[in-house]
Amino acid sequence: MTIKPLSTTFSDSGELQVGGVSASDLVAKHGSPLYVMDAETLKQNCLDYIDTFKEHHPDAVVAYASKALLTVGIAKRMAALGMGFDVCSGGEIYTLLQAGVDTDTVYFHGNNKSEAELRLAISNHIRIVLDNQEELNRINAIVAKTGQSARLLVRLKPEIEAHTHEYIKTGQIDSKFGVEKDLLIPIIKEIIASEGLAFCGIHAHIGSQIFDVDPYHDLVQIMVGYMEQIKDETGATVDELDLGGGFGIQYISSDDPPNVREVLSRMITELKSGCAELDLPVPKIIVEPGRSVAATAGLTLYTVGTLKSIPGIKEYAFVDGGMADNVRPIMYQADYTFECANRTKDVADTTYTIAGKFCESGDVLAKAVQLPKLKVGDLIAVYGTGAYNYTMSSNYNRYCRPAMVIVENGLSDVLVKRETYEDLVRLDQ
Repeated sequence: MTIKPLSTTFSDSGELQVGGVSASDLVAKHGSPLYVMDAETLKQNCLDYIDTFKEHHPDAVVAYASKALLTVGIAKRMAALGMGFDVCSGGEIYTLLQAGVDTDTVYFHGNNKSEAELRLAISNHIRIVLDNQEELNRINAIVAKTGQSARLLVRLKPEIEAHTHEYIKTGQIDSKFGVEKDLLIPIIKEIIASEGLAFCGIHAHIGSQIFDVDPYHDLVQIMVGYMEQIKDETGATVDELDLGGGFGIQYISSDDPPNVREVLSRMITELKSGCAELDLPVPKIIVEPGRSVAATAGLTLYTVGTLKSIPGIKEYAFVDGGMADNVRPIMYQADYTFECANRTKDVADTTYTIAGKFCESGDVLAKAVQLPKLKVGDLIAVYGTGAYNYTMSSNYNRYCRPAMVIVENGLSDVLVKRETYEDLVRLDQ
């Protein structure tokens, strides 16, 4: 996995090209700022997971974590490759339905699913990853009233502290997600005893943007232990084992993410070995990659609008977007790789602070970025923005969210139209 999209090339003059389309042509046709997705990278990132399971354990679902990036067009492309989906809202379910996705490959997560969302999932035969007792009560009531059935996995807390940002840890004991281990067996027994409910398996997720592979191997051992306990205390077999996602990716040169194929291969081997030792059937495996599929397939193009020099202190380059289309720097102190897209061959001899246009002092995309001496109208490429940029974007300052395009074979197709001022007031009363 690399920082830049796989189709990245540069013209003789040094201009960035992705999918055979130049940065300046993309901005001329679709405007700026612009989210750009590379079809080649998106496909390869999916196949890294799909092909590994085909080789080592075909009974698996690679359930793409839709929260990273989801549009109807993205869903159609991923489904065509054989991807399943992890969703966490009614809106994500609706998007997949509009894309014609096979709902047998969809897993519905969330710690506070509404009754309406649960009804939507149940009526479309989507598996529900149960988070708590109150949710089970709601599901039981829906099933009793409608006569429909529901397939459930139970999310538990593996009590693993993954080394990542505090806000994106999910497996520790005080996480808002999942069932405490003392409640696991009683909840499974209630599911088994409830008419219209089917117990499918268990789920755990330890966090996001994880580089250390040891927690994943610890997770396999812990989950096999729970599989044995469930069989001993309830008689039920865990047919589906969801091991979550969270594999880290490279945003900057110093990042050292794990090799997805190697980590998955080892996890599968360890699972099979653990099941053999305890005389347990090897379950269907579900994994839920999001960032590691979408992030490096994407980049954002901005246009430099103003340059401001504070002599001896700071050089500012103001771009035509910022925190409303990429909230991660201000929210997570996230780092990215930047490049002057129309002059990549020029010497990067000036240190810039790249700031956005929004009315917040904290609207800074990056500090101390080395770029050529910039001019108004230059294009800035920010790599690795395919995940958690568009999906976390906002209309702050009544900003019109950017368009998104996908590039391939010298062509660019619109995935999301650029918002207009009319869009901003469409729902106002």
